[in-house]
Amino acid sequence: MAKIYFAFLVTLFFSSIILAQAGSVELRTGGGTLVGSYASIAEAYNAITTPLSESYVIEILTAYDGTSETIPITFGFKDGTSTSNTITLRPATGNTGEVISGNSTAGILVLNDADYVIIDGRPGGTGTSPDLKIENLATTGSNANTIWLLNGASNNTVKFVHSVNNTQNTAGPRNIVFGTSTTAGNNNNIITDCRIQGGRSGVGSAGSATFPNDNNTVANCEIFNWGYAGIWLVSGTLNFTAESNTIYQTAGVNNTIVSGIIMSTVAGGTYNIRKNWFYDLQTTSTSTSNIRGIYAASPAAGCTFNVENNIISNTLDNINAQTVTGIEFLGSNAYTANIYYNTALISGIHTGGTAGATTSAGIRIGASAITLNMKNNIAINTRTGGNVNHIGFALTATTGTLDIDFNCYFANGTNSFNVFWGTTGYNNLADYKTAASPNEQNTIFKNVNFISNIDLHLAGTSNGDIDLAGIPISGITEDFDGDTRNSVLPYKGADEADPLPVELTSFTANVVGNDVLLNWTTATETNNSGFSVERSQTESGWQEIGFVPGFGTSTEIRTYSFTDAGLASGVYFYRIKQIDYNGTYTYYELSSSVEVSTPEVFDLAQNYPNPFNPTTKIDYSIAQASNVELVIFNSIGEEVGVLVNETQQAGRYSVTFDAGSLSSGVYFYKLIAGDFISIKKMLLLK
Repeated sequence: MAKIYFAFLVTLFFSSIILAQAGSVELRTGGGTLVGSYASIAEAYNAITTPLSESYVIEILTAYDGTSETIPITFGFKDGTSTSNTITLRPATGNTGEVISGNSTAGILVLNDADYVIIDGRPGGTGTSPDLKIENLATTGSNANTIWLLNGASNNTVKFVHSVNNTQNTAGPRNIVFGTSTTAGNNNNIITDCRIQGGRSGVGSAGSATFPNDNNTVANCEIFNWGYAGIWLVSGTLNFTAESNTIYQTAGVNNTIVSGIIMSTVAGGTYNIRKNWFYDLQTTSTSTSNIRGIYAASPAAGCTFNVENNIISNTLDNINAQTVTGIEFLGSNAYTANIYYNTALISGIHTGGTAGATTSAGIRIGASAITLNMKNNIAINTRTGGNVNHIGFALTATTGTLDIDFNCYFANGTNSFNVFWGTTGYNNLADYKTAASPNEQNTIFKNVNFISNIDLHLAGTSNGDIDLAGIPISGITEDFDGDTRNSVLPYKGADEADPLPVELTSFTANVVGNDVLLNWTTATETNNSGFSVERSQTESGWQEIGFVPGFGTSTEIRTYSFTDAGLASGVYFYRIKQIDYNGTYTYYELSSSVEVSTPEVFDLAQNYPNPFNPTTKIDYSIAQASNVELVIFNSIGEEVGVLVNETQQAGRYSVTFDAGSLSSGVYFYKLIAGDFISIKKMLLLK
């Protein structure tokens, strides 16, 4: 009897497992109606009838343990899928921490010619972080991918998935890959909001010349601890976007080439690399290595790169690295690179290398036929060591079509140059501008303060530094974080930090007689109370001579003027003190002194206005020191006023005559200065 009871318990136990697996995956319509319960994901997918007339959801329940799956799980072509007739795979509500894993040299989840499939790692399709984990435990095998799209798999989305691969030391496999196709490319797919951990490459694209993979996007993903590249466009990739990804390593792999993103391209393709963050790229190789953030070795003719708002921090020693760069484009074909608003920091200690060779650079361009549009970038290189060159920006071939300006470069290590232009290194900005003309006329050489060596948001004195003002670029209205760029005065680099203070675009002076007319223009203002105008004759001992109110906060061009009237002959210096509402201030000095010259002859000018009521101005010039009299007479020759009676030095003078106590009529004013006498008539009309 005991044996019978034991047998009953064993049967009941194993039946429970079978039943649990049999109902561990549910297929529902998009409206939530249960279609059926299945033992595996593949079984549920295969149960979808075609052609599709509605959307479907495959939900993984908590009872699922994968024992009934055949790995790889393959989703094939389904007739009738579309933007409205999608197939979604996700954990069911409440099923957190679900794992799909296996040891496979042919992938774990394969979309073979499948279209409009959505892999959503969030339980119930809600939440903001990856939950479902898909892992390939294999450590070898050229096709040991984790998620594999091939043979025309298009319009699919993989989101909020933690995809893990363990082939960092094996050539060939990728964690997530757009593979080759026999009849069409794998097109219009989106990988977004995923954690992509490990693999020889985090994301790969390996199409063919006949059927290239077209218009795929990797966005908002964390891609880390891969071996060769975070993203690798291996071959056959036409039009690709990598945006807002964080690509880094916490441990290196024995590899001589390490890149955040490395690109092989197709003629005529467009490659958008925007708002990505690359940091701590590294290798354990004891051989000569190359470490690069954004890299294209030999782009195809006619392709275009849009490299915008990226942060690249390669600051580890990597002592065997021969090349360490932030952004690097090479090749001999004619292609276009639009490089705008990027921030690159290179640092660490270098060992060895070929004497005089450029081994590190924030930005390095070595493409002889390139069309290079490069503005508003920050490239800082503080790497030291070795008898080699460490460069802020290196342009090794100047034969392309170039539009380069408003950048910030800096390098300060041994054998460092802020810029290498052609075959010459420059640390003197004026010499560089001459060599690069007409390019780089608004570029600066300056070190920049960041939050840290990894977080390259502006900090300290660089936050608000007017020297980091760039120029607006059409179509780029946001920074790395999605913050709005100032439409008039954006920052250089990836970070649009605190609004820049008042920027003077011009400050000039003109001399008219004994008057100095000051004019200045601002491009933008932030909390601007106004301008205190100051004058000196010695470049010290400044005195305030006036105040001009500001416009507060403005992104429009504003013009100001101030007249310093009635000056004696001499040399004058001017500056304006821009004052914020909170009392902080900035000085802007006129670039050169102003000279009010000594008159060559005595002269008496006609009063103005004339006729007048009741005041008018009388200007006169004294050619040499003299006893000066300026007297007013009425029409019958009677003296009615004395305006000047003193010794005056050579110069130009202006006095005001107030006839408030006199009646209307004709009056005369007479200037006597030494042997010079002049009389003029004026008319008072009341």
